[in-house]
Amino acid sequence: MAITGIGNNNVYEGTYAAQKNEAPKEAGTKDTAPVQTGNTKNPGADNVSDYYSYLQKNYDCMSNGNVSISSEYLKKCSGNSAKAKELEDFLKKIPELEKQGYEQLSAQNKALGGTVTYYQQTWMINKDGSIQSTVYSVTETGMTNAERMKKNMDERLEKQKEKKEEEEKVKEKKEEKAKQTEKLNGNTEKNSVSKAAEPEISVKYVEAESESEAKAMMQKERLADAYYPKFDVNV
Repeated sequence: MAITGIGNNNVYEGTYAAQKNEAPKEAGTKDTAPVQTGNTKNPGADNVSDYYSYLQKNYDCMSNGNVSISSEYLKKCSGNSAKAKELEDFLKKIPELEKQGYEQLSAQNKALGGTVTYYQQTWMINKDGSIQSTVYSVTETGMTNAERMKKNMDERLEKQKEKKEEEEKVKEKKEEKAKQTEKLNGNTEKNSVSKAAEPEISVKYVEAESESEAKAMMQKERLADAYYPKFDVNV
């Protein structure tokens, strides 16, 4: 499941950077806001904690506990405005991604005569910026979980096969067009700009028998080096 969310290397001039630079003006109203004395960011634990707090205040997906970020990756983002933009661009897309995921799963189960009664999606951002997501759901249907999961898996594999075949056709057309363009241009020198590969989200689907079981499974899910403000030992 390819997602365009992290991979933009433009210079970041977003909200967090602006708020950091304006901190001295707000010192009178925010007791905990650190006074910025220069343009250089301190990549220490305090800076990481400040950035994490900023993310929690500005992105609902961070405040509800469904997003875990590697301490190492968060540290990179807190000290690098371009990395911070990549992270925040992705966080902005999570609500829409979850909506799409729910609608897709509901449509699949509806075709099987089932109704999704519980849906929750978690996100883990690893130290290299790669993303893992797990969908926890409960569906009421006449089929057993095993039967439903098998049918859903077969459908997903079929769609992936069709998508891969379509991508191969598009790739072949692009290559053929590039060859034709090269012939037309003759010996004209061309400077091509290659785009960075877009990251992929690895999605796992977990079917539970009840909402309580789904929530219990979610509690067990942990990112090995996830950042926790009060107990961080990795930064």
